[in-house]
Amino acid sequence: MFLSGQAVSLLGDGLAVLAIPLLVLGLTRSPLISALSAASVTLGYLAVGLPAGVVVDRLDAWRVLVVTDAARAVAFAALYLLWVTGAARLWVIMAIALAAGAASVFFETALVIVVKDQFPGPRLIRANSVLELASQAALIAGPAVVGVLAAAGELGAALLADAVTFGVSLITLLAVRGNVPHTSRRASAGWRAMVADFRAGIGYLLSVRVLVIMTVVQIIVNLCLATEKLMFFYARDTLGLSAAGVGAVVAAGGVGGVAGALSASWLAGRFGQIRLVVLTVAASGLALGSVSLTHSLVTLCAANLAYLWAITVASLANRTYRQLIVPRALLGRVTSTVRLLFLTADPLGVVIAGSLATAIGDPRPVFLGAGLLVAVTAAAGWRAGLRRAGPAGPAR
Repeated sequence: MFLSGQAVSLLGDGLAVLAIPLLVLGLTRSPLISALSAASVTLGYLAVGLPAGVVVDRLDAWRVLVVTDAARAVAFAALYLLWVTGAARLWVIMAIALAAGAASVFFETALVIVVKDQFPGPRLIRANSVLELASQAALIAGPAVVGVLAAAGELGAALLADAVTFGVSLITLLAVRGNVPHTSRRASAGWRAMVADFRAGIGYLLSVRVLVIMTVVQIIVNLCLATEKLMFFYARDTLGLSAAGVGAVVAAGGVGGVAGALSASWLAGRFGQIRLVVLTVAASGLALGSVSLTHSLVTLCAANLAYLWAITVASLANRTYRQLIVPRALLGRVTSTVRLLFLTADPLGVVIAGSLATAIGDPRPVFLGAGLLVAVTAAAGWRAGLRRAGPAGPAR
């Protein structure tokens, strides 16, 4: 019931990916504001990512899930009412979207802890794989459903459906709450105590060599993999593909993501999480670099499929290993900190990749260089100490 409820909640995330930008575009033609509305969760991480980890570690993670699901259901119900009544104002919509994005940050941080609690040992990566499969499917189905409804003039139905998905998730959480132990801890109040908690989380992260290496590797990798944002330009401008062709490339990536979610558990059992992370990060670099060699729709689809497969498997193995070795009392802070670092690297990588492609006049060398650097980074991380990391054992 828990996993089913979260799958429905992830469908809500998939609906929101397109529903909010379309709602904003109905009020303004500004590309900047539209982009900001589409990046509400990323902006939420930049705003509350660090305190979110401290707060979740202090509170009962399950209650955080309940409160934030309720908040997101109310937020999208409010957006629906604004749309139906014609009372929508840009600043109100943006404020609600950013609030929902911030709630998602707390939700995702707490979810990492709850999944660790509910699915110990070898069941953990299987549970993560189920959630990732639901996430990948939602990113395919959600925008498609919203697109159809918007074309029919029923964008409000998408907003209402979004509110319902979070409501369903909330009901499932409440239904299974009685079987879950209370997990909050006593903690001193005040900002000084919270700063001390945050410093303790950073101190732990810096004290574990394998976590330091994995974090540094992923920051560099995220910086390079931001080159993927040039995929649309490459497909449309360089290869001259039609809009339908670009859609096929995106869909191929979705298929790769689903395949990665389905295969991650088996691969982790065969290779172990650390070795699997290194292998699939290197594979993602080679796949990204191979984009520079594509000359047709078929080859670009194949490269993007392989790329998203590798990224999905690496992400699942990395997340599961971190869940297993980080003590539960610190998991919220460690999770929110590393996610914030990863997200901060992404826009910087986009600027670098876009600037290089503009200066060179061709994105192919950028794809090739970024892909090779990712593969080299994976190898460097392995030699720096990941090869000596033992199998992850449960940390409480």
